[in-house]
Amino acid sequence: MNYAGLDVHKDFVQACFIDKHGKKIAEQKFETTNRGLKHLQNQVRDMRCVIESSTSCYPVYDSLKDANVRVRVAHPLKVKAIASAKTKTDKIDAYMLAQLERADLIPESHIPDKLTRRERELVKQHVSLVQHRTAEINKTKALLLKHGVKTPCPDFKTIRALKTAERLAPENAKFLVHQNAELILFLNEQIKSVDALIQEQAEQNADAVLLKTIPGMGWFSALTLSAFIDGVDRFPSEAHLASYCGLTPSVYQSGNSPARTGRLSKQGNLLLRWVLVQDAWAAVMHYPVFRKMFRKKSKKIGVKKAVVYVARKLVKIVFGVLSRRQAFNERLLVGRGRADSSKKL
Repeated sequence: MNYAGLDVHKDFVQACFIDKHGKKIAEQKFETTNRGLKHLQNQVRDMRCVIESSTSCYPVYDSLKDANVRVRVAHPLKVKAIASAKTKTDKIDAYMLAQLERADLIPESHIPDKLTRRERELVKQHVSLVQHRTAEINKTKALLLKHGVKTPCPDFKTIRALKTAERLAPENAKFLVHQNAELILFLNEQIKSVDALIQEQAEQNADAVLLKTIPGMGWFSALTLSAFIDGVDRFPSEAHLASYCGLTPSVYQSGNSPARTGRLSKQGNLLLRWVLVQDAWAAVMHYPVFRKMFRKKSKKIGVKKAVVYVARKLVKIVFGVLSRRQAFNERLLVGRGRADSSKKL
């Protein structure tokens, strides 16, 4: 068995081939064109390949998978922790990847299928558009404040509020306020369009349909969780899922001293943590069982920590809903572990 380490870039792939004893056989560079990837497929057809996870790796990964080549994707940060070098070149990186594959030391990164990737891109598009709209709203408010204008409407997303802002703006600022208002209205339409597509996609996703039954969750949250979790079986327990969502505390321990927990580790998925915290606020506002939980906790640990506590409970519910394949019920708040298949509905 031979092994191939592939250092992927935007325009080319640097490959290093080694044999079962770790001896270098050859080095070669392939263009990331259809012709170049076809050539790469033919060269590595009977080898075990590894590439490092990056934005550029998807076309190469898909091309090799479609050709039934054995390929894995390595987590870049963990690879660096295992095998870092002072001298770093494309050839050295490819060689080290090949050696790690030969020794079966690859810290593998999960690569979702094409449909799941599309769902993730839809969700990220929504987030990007909302962030862009928020930036334009803040810019308009700042522009008006510079001219001493305070608008009576706090919500700048509506046509009425934007028309009021244009009317109150002084003459030397009307043009800029008008342009910002037009851009905000355009972004509103773009957000509506992508949200309609997100709902359509979520309604066809079995996991998202189940997650929608959880208090506080809409179609956007349901599809986000479904797409990024990408199969709850990947996680041995709800604690592993909470860690992936960035909702576990950091831990400090050295020598014989007892372990101390600190703030959130913030090493998980930033988008999932944000979505779950927003859903936690919605659940607290609209559902008595979560409101009671929040009020009890907030008296002891404060409001911010209490809402994170509720978000952590939502992770437990998400894990229970997806592993049991059943809609939400309040028993999931006290249930533990993965359910038997006999308990599935």
